[in-house]
Amino acid sequence: MSPEREFGSERQEGDWERWESRLPRFLRPPAFLASALEGREHSERVVRPRLALIYFCSALVLVPWTVFLFLTLPGRERAAHWDVAWGGFDAILIVVFTGCAVRILRLSPRSALVTAVAGALLVTDAWFDVMLSSTGGELAAALLMALLVELPLAALCFRTSLRVLSLLEQARPYLRDLGFTVQNGRLLPPPDWPERP
Repeated sequence: MSPEREFGSERQEGDWERWESRLPRFLRPPAFLASALEGREHSERVVRPRLALIYFCSALVLVPWTVFLFLTLPGRERAAHWDVAWGGFDAILIVVFTGCAVRILRLSPRSALVTAVAGALLVTDAWFDVMLSSTGGELAAALLMALLVELPLAALCFRTSLRVLSLLEQARPYLRDLGFTVQNGRLLPPPDWPERP
């Protein structure tokens, strides 16, 4: 790599570090993580901070689009493939619930991801069941299903996900103190760490 390119790369990383330092306090990483990252390359981050900009921009773009939909879409609409849409959605739920059971039984930290997806799908299911009910009887049944089944189960999914993530969050400072580092998205032990048998 040429010296000019190395200098440009270092300058770019420095620009991003200065960009992060101007963030409000509630958007900055915890103090123990910030101190651990000082003077280190961004390869020691699992996710680069610039990715947050994509999500912020996406949220900002969706604001006028959402207002536009509220103001322009008709209150009623005929839909094609109604049976496939709802049958397919419930098939996805079956796959995700099965994934939740398997990941939990295997004590996998990926259960946090799968249960979060399941919770989001259940909230979505409850929302559309209620909002798309066409008669008083359908609305009452949808509300009962949402309040007694879908939303409580979604809350259980989110609680499970948060418990797993909380445990991983608590482990981070201990791993850092033991000398573990992150390189290209992989957790690496310190050089003197005993090898697995």
